[in-house]
Amino acid sequence: MQIKPNQRTPKTLTHAYMVCGVGREPSQWVRAPPPSQGKIGHLKGAVGQFWLPEILGSSPRLEQDNETARALYAAMRACFPHDVEICTGRSQPHCVHHSFVLQQDSSHTLYGIALRVWSRADEKRAETIRDLRRRTESDFYDSPDETYWIPYCLSFLSRYPLYDLLGDYLRGMWIHWNKATNLFHAEEVSRILSFPAPRLNDLVRIDMKDYALCYQFPSSPTGFQNFAMWPLFTCLSIPNIVGLIEAAVSATRRIIFLSHYPAMLTVASETVRTCVRVYEWSGLYVPVVHARHTTELVQEPGPYMLGITAECRTLFTAPSDALVIDLDRNFVLTSSPPTVLSPGQRAKMITRLTNALNGDVAPSGPPAHLRSAYGGGKLVPAGQIIVMRGEVESVENPLWWNQDSIMGVMDHVCEKLVRSRGNRE
Repeated sequence: MQIKPNQRTPKTLTHAYMVCGVGREPSQWVRAPPPSQGKIGHLKGAVGQFWLPEILGSSPRLEQDNETARALYAAMRACFPHDVEICTGRSQPHCVHHSFVLQQDSSHTLYGIALRVWSRADEKRAETIRDLRRRTESDFYDSPDETYWIPYCLSFLSRYPLYDLLGDYLRGMWIHWNKATNLFHAEEVSRILSFPAPRLNDLVRIDMKDYALCYQFPSSPTGFQNFAMWPLFTCLSIPNIVGLIEAAVSATRRIIFLSHYPAMLTVASETVRTCVRVYEWSGLYVPVVHARHTTELVQEPGPYMLGITAECRTLFTAPSDALVIDLDRNFVLTSSPPTVLSPGQRAKMITRLTNALNGDVAPSGPPAHLRSAYGGGKLVPAGQIIVMRGEVESVENPLWWNQDSIMGVMDHVCEKLVRSRGNRE
């Protein structure tokens, strides 16, 4: 992962904070327009409609300048890739979090973290939602004791790709302050928004209650990696990963990831970019695509890497040269497989990657920490921590994972391909 050298040096660790969702008054909600083809799948227990989100508060404010407004609206679409769904049910739906990347132009990239939390609708709002449904749903069954849950998203933006650090911070603060949201917004948001930007080689440390979150800034702007790469290896078999890397270094390079979990989409995209770092992957890069942009982005001439939620699978027809990768089912679909490697080179790369892992890995899908923000109802930090008191559970790398060995194979293959291309030209 790299920070572009011509990007101006940020003064603070984070760039902006935002809360988005639907406004307080349901009668003013705007229904989202339906997609031009196909149908977006709904969450379990969701009302059969989608509403447009709005920005409910931000720092800096939306009105500050056009660039800020543009970034915040793009982040809002990444926070709610299907727009807003209202859920019903006795218990609160899962809170989920995911990271996203906003390529603003060739020299400006923003990295975001979104945490989707749920608020129980009070009786007045619930009655208004029931009225809306009576008017718009022909098969609406009125159940007065039904509980409605309304989602909203908290999001940090940064010029640095600090996925684990800021994701852990945001989730930790929500647990700490969610009963007093005004305190959360005032104290914790101002604390992190004013946190000075570290220099290369600095250790960033953010003290929490029983532990500190930390991340060692790299020695070079191209060395950022604040996420674990191993989840891609729990989603895809080694032969499928080799095909994916081939696609990433081929001339057409059209890659479409599918998953029910937006967190997995960004981790997969960032892992592939890291694996082909020798090439410095370039092209259209949208790890979390908004439903309304799906049809149009898939038809772009490429190269591209797109992440599309499984709920949006019917919204597009993939071009014949694209690789469509279902991360939840270890399934790759294409009518023209990449041919960058010869059959012998491909077999050798599969063997080397298999040997680079400490044992066999059977694909089991996205890991639990990318499926839910609070596994077992508590925060389990995904990034590096320094424990100050007691015992703190954190997400551990699996015993079979060996990043240095894996990257040794990836760099070796990519360097050979670069050299052979150079000789041909």
